[in-house]
Amino acid sequence: MKLAEALSVRADLQKRISQLKTRLKDSSKVQEGDEPAESVQDLRGELDDCLAQLEELIFRINKT
Repeated sequence: MKLAEALSVRADLQKRISQLKTRLKDSSKVQEGDEPAESVQDLRGELDDCLAQLEELIFRINKT
């Protein structure tokens, strides 16, 4: 992966992480008795995966 491509992927991951944080926040705020629009556990798992990918990518970019 070239540096320019890695920087583009990093920007995409950062946008996705921001969206996931917003969706997670929205899904965690529901009225008592209602079901959340999305599973909080699934969103949390997806967010953790994206953060791990971002961490690895940033390490590789900095190493370059």
